[in-house]
Amino acid sequence: MKEIFIILACVPLYVVNSFCDKLISSKGNRYNYIYTCIKFFICSLCMIPLLVSEGAIEFGLGCLICGIACGCMYATSKTVMLRGYERTSVAFMTLCHSSGMILPCILGHFIWDEKISFTALCGILIAIVSIVLLKDCKSEKSKFDVIGVIYGLIIFLTSGGVMVVQKLMGIYFSEQSVTSYNFYSFIVAFLILCPFIKPTEGLKHNIKRIVLCAAGSAVSLSVISLVMTGLAGKVPSSILFPLFNGSGIIFVCIGSAFVFKEKLTPKKIVGLIAGILGLCLVNL
Repeated sequence: MKEIFIILACVPLYVVNSFCDKLISSKGNRYNYIYTCIKFFICSLCMIPLLVSEGAIEFGLGCLICGIACGCMYATSKTVMLRGYERTSVAFMTLCHSSGMILPCILGHFIWDEKISFTALCGILIAIVSIVLLKDCKSEKSKFDVIGVIYGLIIFLTSGGVMVVQKLMGIYFSEQSVTSYNFYSFIVAFLILCPFIKPTEGLKHNIKRIVLCAAGSAVSLSVISLVMTGLAGKVPSSILFPLFNGSGIIFVCIGSAFVFKEKLTPKKIVGLIAGILGLCLVNL
């Protein structure tokens, strides 16, 4: 029960992280790479005081490998997601990204003896549908091709892969430093994304907003990643990831109605109801 409260306590950080991302994406995709690079760099800086306080000078091999793997998936997911928006649709890419939570749930069932009831499975699927309904998709693309489908598959695997790596850390390398793992994942993502940064029109006038949003998102993401990785070895995947991501999306949608003055359309209301129903089924 304590773990459930910790997960729910992190949901406001999910909202902050999403709102910061939303403020930058409202300017289009042209600032996404520099924003993400700054965010991951600040995330890695946030880990340094914790590393010093832990005295984690010698990093374990497990957290090194997991951190590098996670960093590669962070960077790949971000890059492919932007390409996917151009080849398919926001809704399709959102579906692929949110469906990633199925991967650790399936592996948990077959490998880590985390039993998934039929009710919980239905709840996870309903939660995924609700996320797509709640996603604001104003600039839809109708073109679908083989490349677009491949992009979606990559997003599914990298999104789920991050959660799987968190489980690996929590189960097999719990004695090693979670802070070190997060430091590696953030700094690797930063280094991979750096070459994608290009001179962008209007950057000088928007750099303050970009840095402030990156800082807010980075602090939130750092805490979320530390907590989720720490809980991954204790809480079943079928509860941890659907509960956190599903609750986060629901509160982002509600908060957006007040902060960004977004209308709660009939589609979003159905999504909210479906999301709450899905989370109830997951936690039965």
